[in-house]
Amino acid sequence: MSWAEERRQNRLTDADIRRADADADVDRGIKLTQAAEQAGVRRRARQMKALRGAAGWLGGHATELLIYPLALVCAGMAVPAMAHYGHDLYGDATGYALPIVTELGMWAFAMAVLFARRDDPDRPTPMLNVGIAASAAVGGGLNFAHGLGHGVSHGLAMAIVSVFGVGAHQLAVARAPRSRAERAEARIARQAARWVARTRRIAARTAVVDLAPDGSARLVHRPGLYVPVRRHLDPTTVPGLPVDQADPTDDWDAALADLDVDGGPVEPGLRLDPPTEDPTESGHPTTEADQQVWPGGSGRVAVLDPDESDPESGDDDPGRPGPARPIDPQARRKLPADEALDAARRLARRTGKRLTAAQLTKALQVGSDTARKLRDQVNAEVFGGGVA
Repeated sequence: MSWAEERRQNRLTDADIRRADADADVDRGIKLTQAAEQAGVRRRARQMKALRGAAGWLGGHATELLIYPLALVCAGMAVPAMAHYGHDLYGDATGYALPIVTELGMWAFAMAVLFARRDDPDRPTPMLNVGIAASAAVGGGLNFAHGLGHGVSHGLAMAIVSVFGVGAHQLAVARAPRSRAERAEARIARQAARWVARTRRIAARTAVVDLAPDGSARLVHRPGLYVPVRRHLDPTTVPGLPVDQADPTDDWDAALADLDVDGGPVEPGLRLDPPTEDPTESGHPTTEADQQVWPGGSGRVAVLDPDESDPESGDDDPGRPGPARPIDPQARRKLPADEALDAARRLARRTGKRLTAAQLTKALQVGSDTARKLRDQVNAEVFGGGVA
């Protein structure tokens, strides 16, 4: 390679280096510009976030921003007046501490109420409210006495200024206004809590004590649905709930349903034979209910087979069944539906309490299904409501 060619190659290389440096400078400028733009975007985003946070805080604390300046103005007027009155009253610098009693006392109880309700909105604060009322009475009375020397109007004005800030704070900040739906929900919750507490007191008083051998004891309750009535719990039912969950007495009804096939349990060793006499000839009137028991003038009654080894049975054939013993048809007579309903109504009015299926089964000699239907209908008619 000649010297001229080498020189030309060097110039080309230098030009390439300069172009690369220029391109690098342009790239750095672009990157710096983009970084500045991104930093500006992030800064504006932070500013907007801060502004939105401040606007949200102001919107959420608009009431406090209006009430607390008012309270500061009232305190600025009442505290110097009470300090001057205290100095005149005590005759020395000790009287300057009087506003601590009259003004700071009210605000101490007011802030205690505010913090208590913020920690637990449902927390009762009656004693703190009593403290606010007592402190306000003391502060207002002393301010009234201070202004009374210049006239009743002066005394009233100073007393109102003294307590107005705390009163506005309690109305607007410590207990914020609630909607009608919120107030109704709170009333329902309080009523439900009182109902549950009353039920638990009655249940604790009427529970059974399970005493262990080591001397420890625990209360045992009978689970079920109850209605608190005076000093006891009445078992009840809720239509639509399963029987085993609705009424503890229905366990007996289920057992009776298993046993009561045709109006009463049939013991082992009993057989069903027709009666030896026609019900129409027994001297008792035949009713529709009788025809249900003895259709077509005959029916089935439970009689006990005589003992095969009984010599007094009068039967020489041990394999032959003995004669059936007649049973009075009225002993197994079933009440018609209208008579059973009237009897259940009279029973409910006489006892003055809601009926149970077990009561009706025993009193009217009806089946468990019929007793439950009568119970629900009569309780709804006589006592009202959907709960039987």
